[in-house]
Amino acid sequence: MAIRSIRGRAAGGGESPAVNWSLFCFPYAGAGAAVFRRWPDHLPDHVELCLPCLPGRDGRIGEPPAFSMAPLVASLAREILASLTGPYALFGHSMGAFVAFDLAHALSELGRPPAHLFVSAQRAPRLPYAGQPIFALPDDEFLAEIRARYDSIPEQLRQQKDLMASLLRTLRGDFTLAENYRYRAAGRLACPITAFGGLCDQLIARGQLEAWAAETNDRFGLHLLPGGHFFLNDSRNELLSLMRDQLETGRKRKLRIAS
Repeated sequence: MAIRSIRGRAAGGGESPAVNWSLFCFPYAGAGAAVFRRWPDHLPDHVELCLPCLPGRDGRIGEPPAFSMAPLVASLAREILASLTGPYALFGHSMGAFVAFDLAHALSELGRPPAHLFVSAQRAPRLPYAGQPIFALPDDEFLAEIRARYDSIPEQLRQQKDLMASLLRTLRGDFTLAENYRYRAAGRLACPITAFGGLCDQLIARGQLEAWAAETNDRFGLHLLPGGHFFLNDSRNELLSLMRDQLETGRKRKLRIAS
Protein backbone atom coordinates (compact mmCIF):
# COMPACT_ATOMS: atom_id res chain seq x y z
CA MET A 1 0.00 0.00 0.00
CA ALA A 2 1.69 3.18 -1.18
CA ILE A 3 1.38 6.55 0.53
CA ARG A 4 1.78 9.54 -1.75
CA SER A 5 3.26 12.55 0.06
CA ILE A 6 3.12 16.15 -1.17
CA ARG A 7 4.64 19.09 0.69
CA GLY A 8 2.40 22.12 1.15
CA ARG A 9 3.03 24.96 -1.29
CA ALA A 10 1.13 27.87 0.26
CA ALA A 11 3.14 31.03 0.79
CA GLY A 12 4.17 31.73 4.34
CA GLY A 13 6.36 34.16 6.17
CA GLY A 14 9.01 33.88 8.83
CA GLU A 15 11.23 30.99 9.76
CA SER A 16 10.41 27.41 8.89
CA PRO A 17 8.60 25.93 11.92
CA ALA A 18 10.49 23.53 14.14
CA VAL A 19 7.60 21.07 14.13
CA ASN A 20 6.53 19.54 10.81
CA TRP A 21 3.17 17.83 10.37
CA SER A 22 1.80 14.97 8.33
CA LEU A 23 -1.85 15.21 7.29
CA PHE A 24 -3.34 11.87 6.21
CA CYS A 25 -6.53 12.22 4.15
CA PHE A 26 -9.27 9.74 3.25
CA PRO A 27 -11.91 10.47 0.58
CA TYR A 28 -15.62 9.83 0.23
CA ALA A 29 -17.11 6.69 -1.35
CA GLY A 30 -15.83 5.88 -4.82
CA ALA A 31 -13.20 8.64 -4.80
CA GLY A 32 -9.42 8.57 -4.69
CA ALA A 33 -6.44 10.86 -4.27
CA ALA A 34 -7.69 13.28 -6.95
CA VAL A 35 -10.14 14.72 -4.40
CA PHE A 36 -7.16 16.32 -2.65
CA ARG A 37 -5.10 17.35 -5.70
CA ARG A 38 -5.45 21.10 -5.00
CA TRP A 39 -4.93 20.92 -1.25
CA PRO A 40 -1.12 21.41 -1.27
CA ASP A 41 -1.68 24.90 -2.75
CA HIS A 42 -3.50 25.83 0.46
CA LEU A 43 -1.20 24.15 2.99
CA PRO A 44 2.03 25.64 4.39
CA ASP A 45 5.32 23.97 3.65
CA HIS A 46 5.61 22.51 7.14
CA VAL A 47 2.53 20.36 6.43
CA GLU A 48 2.98 17.26 4.29
CA LEU A 49 -0.21 15.98 2.66
CA CYS A 50 -0.18 12.17 2.84
CA LEU A 51 -2.57 10.14 0.67
CA PRO A 52 -2.71 6.40 1.40
CA CYS A 53 -3.86 4.41 -1.62
CA LEU A 54 -7.01 2.48 -0.76
CA PRO A 55 -7.89 -0.80 -2.51
CA GLY A 56 -10.05 -0.52 -5.61
CA ARG A 57 -8.81 2.87 -6.79
CA ASP A 58 -5.78 4.78 -8.08
CA GLY A 59 -2.70 2.55 -8.13
CA ARG A 60 -4.69 -0.31 -6.59
CA ILE A 61 -7.63 -0.21 -9.00
CA GLY A 62 -7.10 -3.86 -9.93
CA GLU A 63 -7.53 -5.01 -6.32
CA PRO A 64 -10.91 -5.87 -4.80
CA PRO A 65 -12.29 -3.08 -2.61
CA ALA A 66 -12.51 -3.38 1.16
CA PHE A 67 -15.83 -4.58 2.56
CA SER A 68 -14.72 -4.86 6.20
CA MET A 69 -13.33 -1.97 8.23
CA ALA A 70 -11.14 -3.92 10.67
CA PRO A 71 -8.67 -5.46 8.17
CA LEU A 72 -8.56 -2.26 6.11
CA VAL A 73 -7.66 -0.17 9.16
CA ALA A 74 -5.15 -2.74 10.43
CA SER A 75 -3.35 -2.62 7.07
CA LEU A 76 -3.42 1.19 6.99
CA ALA A 77 -2.15 1.43 10.56
CA ARG A 78 0.90 -0.73 9.80
CA GLU A 79 1.76 1.29 6.70
CA ILE A 80 1.28 4.68 8.35
CA LEU A 81 3.12 3.70 11.53
CA ALA A 82 6.22 2.87 9.48
CA SER A 83 6.13 6.31 7.81
CA LEU A 84 5.63 8.54 10.86
CA THR A 85 8.45 10.90 11.79
CA GLY A 86 6.58 13.58 13.76
CA PRO A 87 3.11 14.74 14.79
CA TYR A 88 0.28 13.97 12.42
CA ALA A 89 -3.42 14.59 11.88
CA LEU A 90 -6.13 12.59 10.15
CA PHE A 91 -8.91 13.86 7.87
CA GLY A 92 -11.81 11.89 6.43
CA HIS A 93 -14.84 12.97 4.44
CA SER A 94 -18.08 10.95 4.51
CA MET A 95 -17.01 7.28 4.29
CA GLY A 96 -13.44 8.44 4.91
CA ALA A 97 -14.43 9.88 8.31
CA PHE A 98 -15.04 6.38 9.67
CA VAL A 99 -11.72 5.17 8.24
CA ALA A 100 -9.92 8.09 9.91
CA PHE A 101 -11.72 7.54 13.23
CA ASP A 102 -10.97 3.82 13.47
CA LEU A 103 -7.41 4.52 12.33
CA ALA A 104 -7.00 7.10 15.10
CA HIS A 105 -7.89 4.41 17.63
CA ALA A 106 -5.69 1.76 15.99
CA LEU A 107 -2.64 4.04 15.95
CA SER A 108 -3.34 5.18 19.52
CA GLU A 109 -3.32 1.55 20.63
CA LEU A 110 0.05 1.18 18.88
CA GLY A 111 1.47 4.06 20.90
CA ARG A 112 1.29 6.76 18.18
CA PRO A 113 -1.93 8.71 18.72
CA PRO A 114 -2.83 11.50 16.27
CA ALA A 115 -2.48 15.11 17.30
CA HIS A 116 -5.84 15.98 15.71
CA LEU A 117 -8.77 14.23 14.04
CA PHE A 118 -10.81 16.06 11.39
CA VAL A 119 -14.12 14.44 10.39
CA SER A 120 -16.37 15.72 7.65
CA ALA A 121 -19.92 15.06 6.37
CA GLN A 122 -20.50 11.94 8.45
CA ARG A 123 -22.66 10.93 11.41
CA ALA A 124 -20.91 10.29 14.71
CA PRO A 125 -19.74 6.67 14.92
CA ARG A 126 -22.04 5.61 17.76
CA LEU A 127 -25.13 6.62 15.77
CA PRO A 128 -26.90 4.04 13.59
CA TYR A 129 -27.33 4.61 9.89
CA ALA A 130 -30.52 6.66 9.64
CA GLY A 131 -31.54 5.83 6.05
CA GLN A 132 -32.35 2.71 4.08
CA PRO A 133 -29.08 0.89 3.29
CA ILE A 134 -28.37 0.39 -0.41
CA PHE A 135 -25.05 -1.49 -0.35
CA ALA A 136 -26.70 -4.89 -0.93
CA LEU A 137 -29.02 -3.84 -3.79
CA PRO A 138 -28.60 -5.29 -7.30
CA ASP A 139 -26.33 -3.22 -9.55
CA ASP A 140 -29.07 -1.38 -11.45
CA GLU A 141 -30.93 -0.40 -8.28
CA PHE A 142 -27.71 0.44 -6.46
CA LEU A 143 -26.60 2.76 -9.27
CA ALA A 144 -30.04 4.37 -9.48
CA GLU A 145 -29.96 5.15 -5.75
CA ILE A 146 -26.48 6.67 -5.99
CA ARG A 147 -27.55 8.85 -8.90
CA ALA A 148 -30.69 9.94 -7.05
CA ARG A 149 -28.74 10.90 -3.92
CA TYR A 150 -25.59 12.40 -5.40
CA ASP A 151 -25.86 12.73 -9.19
CA SER A 152 -22.06 12.76 -9.24
CA ILE A 153 -21.21 10.19 -11.93
CA PRO A 154 -20.53 11.86 -15.31
CA GLU A 155 -22.55 10.60 -18.28
CA GLN A 156 -19.36 9.78 -20.23
CA LEU A 157 -18.24 7.45 -17.43
CA ARG A 158 -21.63 5.76 -17.26
CA GLN A 159 -21.29 4.83 -20.94
CA GLN A 160 -18.02 2.95 -20.34
CA LYS A 161 -19.09 -0.47 -19.09
CA ASP A 162 -15.70 -1.72 -17.89
CA LEU A 163 -14.96 1.44 -15.92
CA MET A 164 -18.49 1.50 -14.48
CA ALA A 165 -18.19 -2.13 -13.39
CA SER A 166 -14.97 -1.29 -11.55
CA LEU A 167 -16.48 1.86 -10.03
CA LEU A 168 -19.59 0.00 -8.88
CA ARG A 169 -17.46 -2.61 -7.09
CA THR A 170 -15.55 0.13 -5.29
CA LEU A 171 -18.72 2.07 -4.46
CA ARG A 172 -20.40 -1.05 -3.11
CA GLY A 173 -17.43 -1.73 -0.85
CA ASP A 174 -17.32 1.88 0.34
CA PHE A 175 -21.06 2.03 0.99
CA THR A 176 -20.80 -1.23 2.93
CA LEU A 177 -18.12 0.36 5.13
CA ALA A 178 -20.25 3.47 5.75
CA GLU A 179 -23.78 2.09 5.97
CA ASN A 180 -22.84 -1.09 7.82
CA TYR A 181 -20.34 0.59 10.14
CA ARG A 182 -20.02 -0.93 13.61
CA TYR A 183 -18.65 1.02 16.57
CA ARG A 184 -15.62 -0.76 18.06
CA ALA A 185 -13.83 1.94 20.10
CA ALA A 186 -12.92 0.98 23.65
CA GLY A 187 -12.82 4.58 24.92
CA ARG A 188 -12.45 8.20 23.92
CA LEU A 189 -9.58 9.61 21.91
CA ALA A 190 -7.02 11.82 23.65
CA CYS A 191 -6.71 14.21 20.71
CA PRO A 192 -8.99 17.11 19.70
CA ILE A 193 -11.72 16.43 17.15
CA THR A 194 -13.00 18.99 14.67
CA ALA A 195 -16.15 18.15 12.70
CA PHE A 196 -17.25 19.84 9.48
CA GLY A 197 -20.62 19.82 7.77
CA GLY A 198 -22.40 21.39 4.83
CA LEU A 199 -25.07 23.96 5.53
CA CYS A 200 -27.19 22.46 2.75
CA ASP A 201 -26.29 18.80 3.31
CA GLN A 202 -29.51 16.78 3.06
CA LEU A 203 -27.80 13.58 4.28
CA ILE A 204 -26.02 14.58 7.50
CA ALA A 205 -27.74 16.82 10.07
CA ARG A 206 -26.10 19.13 12.59
CA GLY A 207 -27.06 16.88 15.51
CA GLN A 208 -25.28 13.93 13.90
CA LEU A 209 -22.12 16.05 13.69
CA GLU A 210 -22.42 17.41 17.24
CA ALA A 211 -22.44 13.84 18.55
CA TRP A 212 -18.76 13.51 17.59
CA ALA A 213 -18.03 15.47 20.79
CA ALA A 214 -18.56 12.25 22.76
CA GLU A 215 -15.49 10.69 21.10
CA THR A 216 -12.77 12.87 22.62
CA ASN A 217 -11.41 13.75 26.05
CA ASP A 218 -9.86 16.87 24.53
CA ARG A 219 -11.58 19.83 22.87
CA PHE A 220 -14.25 19.54 20.18
CA GLY A 221 -15.21 22.00 17.47
CA LEU A 222 -17.93 22.08 14.82
CA HIS A 223 -18.00 24.20 11.66
CA LEU A 224 -20.82 24.34 9.11
CA LEU A 225 -19.68 25.53 5.68
CA PRO A 226 -21.55 26.62 2.55
CA GLY A 227 -22.52 23.72 0.31
CA GLY A 228 -24.12 20.30 0.35
CA HIS A 229 -22.67 16.90 1.09
CA PHE A 230 -19.60 17.63 -1.05
CA PHE A 231 -18.92 21.05 0.46
CA LEU A 232 -15.21 20.18 0.64
CA ASN A 233 -15.14 21.06 -3.08
CA ASP A 234 -17.36 24.16 -2.92
CA SER A 235 -15.81 25.53 0.29
CA ARG A 236 -12.27 24.21 -0.05
CA ASN A 237 -10.55 27.47 0.88
CA GLU A 238 -12.63 27.99 4.02
CA LEU A 239 -12.27 24.35 5.08
CA LEU A 240 -8.48 24.37 4.70
CA SER A 241 -8.19 27.74 6.43
CA LEU A 242 -9.95 26.30 9.48
CA MET A 243 -7.78 23.19 9.38
CA ARG A 244 -4.61 25.29 9.12
CA ASP A 245 -5.70 27.23 12.21
CA GLN A 246 -6.19 24.01 14.16
CA LEU A 247 -2.85 22.59 13.03
CA GLU A 248 -1.12 25.83 14.00
CA THR A 249 -2.72 25.66 17.44
CA GLY A 250 -1.48 22.08 17.77
CA ARG A 251 2.00 23.06 16.59
CA LYS A 252 2.24 25.75 19.26
CA ARG A 253 1.10 23.30 21.91
CA LYS A 254 3.83 20.86 20.81
CA LEU A 255 6.47 23.59 20.97
CA ARG A 256 5.37 24.62 24.47
CA ILE A 257 5.56 21.03 25.64
CA ALA A 258 8.98 20.56 24.03
CA SER A 259 10.36 23.67 25.71
